[in-house]
Amino acid sequence: MHLQNPLALLLLFLLVPIVHLGRPSRGYGRGREMAALALRVAVVVLLVLAAAGLEFRRGSDALAVVFLVDGSDSLSPESRDAGRAFIESSMTAMGPDDRAAVILFGGDALIERSLSGDPELGVFTSIPDTTQTDLAEAVRLGIALFPPDAARRMVLLTDGRETTGDVFPAARLAVQSGIEFLVVPIAEPGAGQEITLTEVDLPARLIEREAFELVFTIHAREAGPVVVRIIAGGAVVFEGAADLVPGSQTYRIPLVAGEPGFTAYSVRLSTLVDVFYQNNELSAFTEVTGPPKVLVVAPAEGELLPFTGEPRPDEYSALIGALEAGGLTVELVRPAGLTFELALLGEYAAVVLVDVPARELSDRQMEALQRYVRDLGGGLVVIGGPTAYGVGGYFRTPLEETLPVDMEIKDQERRPGLTMVFIIDRSGSMSSTSGGETKLDLAKEAAIRSVELLFPGDKVGVIAFDDSASWVVPITDLADPAPVIDAIASIGSGGGTDILAGLQAMADVLPGDDSVVKHVILLTDGGASALGIPTLVEDLYQQHGITLTTVGVGSDAAPFLEDIAILGGGRYHFTDRPESIPNIFTEETTLATRSYIVEESFFPSQVGRSTILTQISEVPPLHGYVAASAKSTAQTILVSDQGDPILAVWQYGLGRAVAWTSDASARWARDWLAWDLFPIFWGQAVRATITARATSPLRVSIETSDEQTVVTVDAVTEGGGFLNGLAMAANLITPGGGVEPIALPQIAPGRYRGAFDPAETGVYLLRIDGFDAEGEGGAALAGWVQAYSPEYGYLEERPGFLEALAQETGGELIPPVQIEVPFARPRTAASSARPLWPELLTAALVLLPFDIAARRLALDRRDLARIWNRLIARLALRPALETAGADRPTRVEGLLRAKERAEERRADAPQTVERPPVIPTAPGADDRPPVVRRAPAEPEIKTPETPPVEKPPEEAGDRTSTTAALLARKRARDPKK
Repeated sequence: MHLQNPLALLLLFLLVPIVHLGRPSRGYGRGREMAALALRVAVVVLLVLAAAGLEFRRGSDALAVVFLVDGSDSLSPESRDAGRAFIESSMTAMGPDDRAAVILFGGDALIERSLSGDPELGVFTSIPDTTQTDLAEAVRLGIALFPPDAARRMVLLTDGRETTGDVFPAARLAVQSGIEFLVVPIAEPGAGQEITLTEVDLPARLIEREAFELVFTIHAREAGPVVVRIIAGGAVVFEGAADLVPGSQTYRIPLVAGEPGFTAYSVRLSTLVDVFYQNNELSAFTEVTGPPKVLVVAPAEGELLPFTGEPRPDEYSALIGALEAGGLTVELVRPAGLTFELALLGEYAAVVLVDVPARELSDRQMEALQRYVRDLGGGLVVIGGPTAYGVGGYFRTPLEETLPVDMEIKDQERRPGLTMVFIIDRSGSMSSTSGGETKLDLAKEAAIRSVELLFPGDKVGVIAFDDSASWVVPITDLADPAPVIDAIASIGSGGGTDILAGLQAMADVLPGDDSVVKHVILLTDGGASALGIPTLVEDLYQQHGITLTTVGVGSDAAPFLEDIAILGGGRYHFTDRPESIPNIFTEETTLATRSYIVEESFFPSQVGRSTILTQISEVPPLHGYVAASAKSTAQTILVSDQGDPILAVWQYGLGRAVAWTSDASARWARDWLAWDLFPIFWGQAVRATITARATSPLRVSIETSDEQTVVTVDAVTEGGGFLNGLAMAANLITPGGGVEPIALPQIAPGRYRGAFDPAETGVYLLRIDGFDAEGEGGAALAGWVQAYSPEYGYLEERPGFLEALAQETGGELIPPVQIEVPFARPRTAASSARPLWPELLTAALVLLPFDIAARRLALDRRDLARIWNRLIARLALRPALETAGADRPTRVEGLLRAKERAEERRADAPQTVERPPVIPTAPGADDRPPVVRRAPAEPEIKTPETPPVEKPPEEAGDRTSTTAALLARKRARDPKK
């Protein structure tokens, strides 16, 4: 027997007051009270033993062994195979009652095999995180697998390279749980060349063009050559070779700081023979101070504009000159060269788009710009032109979401009546995929997006063609666009390609339409005969004013598509990126209305205050712009004479975006180029998006502590005062592009601190905004690099680590050749325990009714005898009447016999019934009631009874019940009764 909770026995002291209060009194009922007290004591004792966890233990020969197998990358495949072979060989010695389990672990722990008596190991299928080694988690999981009725043994097979967690507290917990600990080292001595880049260091802050040294350390297992490359801002700034010697060596490379901004310097090693490639690259961040760096994105001059067909003029040179005159560092790239990596975009204080059409930007580029503004707090300035905003296909793109203006004109009176017809190729070749979607799906998406861009009152029709053509959507008013969208979405792929069939179907219907503007968009990816097509298109344009735009997708597009677009007064678009089809369609839809581009001279009117117009009281005239609508939360600063926004700004996430719907070239802003305040205006417009970052009082430091990375922000004014009570908002941009918010509560005067768990290796960007209710505070951008996992790094040898682990647990360190040890008989015999609390509680519940009955029911010996006799009679299946006489006391029997004799005499006496005599009645006597004579009543027969001589209860030898004593006294006083 064993008690799991011996302290519960203290509850037995409750028996003292129970016995004291329930002790029996002297005299009548003492025996019943003693029985009730004994039952009550028995119930309490049973309950206390159940609470104390009384259990029955017996010896057991069963042994449970849990193998913990290291599966991290620090082990070679040969070492892993050796560990598996050790387990397989050891399991051959399993006894009939033995069981074995296997746990594979790395950065996490997985149960490969639960406890089983099967001696066959099988193939390992679990795949733990191999980039870390967490011994503690594996030990804790192993503890949970052990059964209570067997001896316990844990076998750890590892190289001891613990990279996270602490195994010693977990091992001590295992020992306290009665587990024997065995440690089997399975690491093999390292062989071959292994180089590890252990450290990269450079100043945290640099001044532009400042000379500095980048310091890095390499550890080599053997001597050999290595090539070193240093990369900054996507360019190689240093490359050289070195001859390594065994051990650690440090190198210092002189460099010059580049342009202002946060810059990551990455050191990469290359060698012919290496074990781990993961440890051959490390990065470090530095902040280069100087004039803010601005990225200008503009198309090349000379390309044909879709609206006029004229070559694109130089739209950016004057703007770049104005920004540089304002003290900004400017870098120019074409739309295709715009990076979509946030780490590289974060090097710029602001990005300026100059008349960039959406079709020249990929979705990834536009999404990167959106996140650059929203999550990193960057600045975005978009300058208009004939290929920007609505006419540039911005509708329903990330650019439209980021900008403070919508691409649609809300005033329908300014829109001429429009009928759009989409002729979509649905041949089999349109089923080929691009980026996971077919070209036909992208064409349908483009048509749907164009339909959503149109307004009620506009008309739309859709024709699908392969080797024949049919109207998917007959020309209909867009009062309800839902049926049109559903019909477009239902278009399926078909067979060949007959462009003329699609055009002819349109020509049979569209000339009779009454809209002012009739525009057709033809999309195809294949070639077909041009016979009859040019003549048809030219007639439609000249006689009915129907314009035609063609879109060729892929290299197989018909070569005559550009010619018929010119004949039809439209534009030709060729794309080898099918994902740009929706932007082309929306651009064409906007251009078709002829109302989005407003070319007229006007003086912009100021309707809002802004730092952009500091020192500016009046502006020159403009001669055109792209019409748009200001968003409800945007701040409109300048408007046209028609009320359209010319200059608008708003806060988007952590950053700011500025929309200028006119241009910055000689086309519409020719009077502005000669304006003396032109550099000031554009310098202030760009700086309005980056001022908070440039003058931020926030200082950010990032340090690694245990498994977390701690972010500390110090908010201090230039005079040294603390900024308290700031509402801190922080966004962390992970290497994979995800965004994670970080809470930064205040922990000290002017100090705010938070933490995050870096789950990926690479560059992290952190954008922080902190302002109080009065707007005091600022913003900051910081960078941090998560190096490769310590699993791949050079770890200083920990001599005796596994020996210390075995000693801490009181276990053994055994070589892999001792395969018989895991299932050897344990030093301490196992025992199985069966808890007895269910039986104890059951017994207490059974005794409880007897306890209650003993206290509530008063029964003498005669009552008990009668109950016993009735019970015997029922068990013997005899009628109760046959045993009733034997159950009654003697005095009652006398009364019954007397009653029976009286009944017999009554039955023997003659029974006479006297009838009343018949009396003749006189006339008139019928109304008198008849006289009835009754027979005399039979005398009552009484049986003499001699009452027994009764003694008082206190003098009687046999104590009778209280009721019997009272009845005897009453009869003594009145013998007749």
